[in-house]
Amino acid sequence: MPPSSLHEKTFQISLFDPQRGEDRERLWSQTKLLFGLGVGAGAIVASLPRNRDDGALASEWWKNVSSGPVWDRDVWYVNYIGHPYFGAVYYQVARKSGYRQWDAFVYSLLMSTFYWEYGLEAFAEVPSIQDLVTTPVGGWLWGEWAYHKEREIRQRGGTVMGSHTWGDISLFFLDPVDAIAVGINRVMGREVVKSGVASLSARPVEPGTGGSKDYVWSVNLVYQF
Repeated sequence: MPPSSLHEKTFQISLFDPQRGEDRERLWSQTKLLFGLGVGAGAIVASLPRNRDDGALASEWWKNVSSGPVWDRDVWYVNYIGHPYFGAVYYQVARKSGYRQWDAFVYSLLMSTFYWEYGLEAFAEVPSIQDLVTTPVGGWLWGEWAYHKEREIRQRGGTVMGSHTWGDISLFFLDPVDAIAVGINRVMGREVVKSGVASLSARPVEPGTGGSKDYVWSVNLVYQF
């Protein structure tokens, strides 16, 4: 039977005080990449068409933050596919750095809430109730499943149904950022890419004459060489 101390520490957060051999340096490196990526993503978000006053950008951020969160009207695939998928990106940053599920979930929660929803995205719109929930929760569900599936595939030599091609395709969709990095390193024959991160944003633009709403998508990739 596992010692009682194991259960007592189930919800202990080790993100800032690794106790089980977690790779804190890798996590910190990935986090710095995310914040560097955020500078570019934030510039894109700030430049997209939206209703706003002529005041300073900081004033607009504060207005959006203090007005939310609200129930947004984004299309279903943005809220329930896009956000969970990139919540899994945050989740796997911690999970692949050796952290437990709980720590990886907390990391995804902190990043999706404060880095994105109340951070960069708040310059463009009021924080969303759906996004605050679906990003970390969906990210945990998808991220943990993808984490184990990727390990299974790599333990089989990178094959799916005996095929390396299907294995490469599966690994790409499970974690495209990491798959690209592994592919570059394989081609170069050494570790050229140490880590990478990605973000996805979709901003609605003003409806046209037909009344339909269009979206401007932004996918950002950053790698540390």
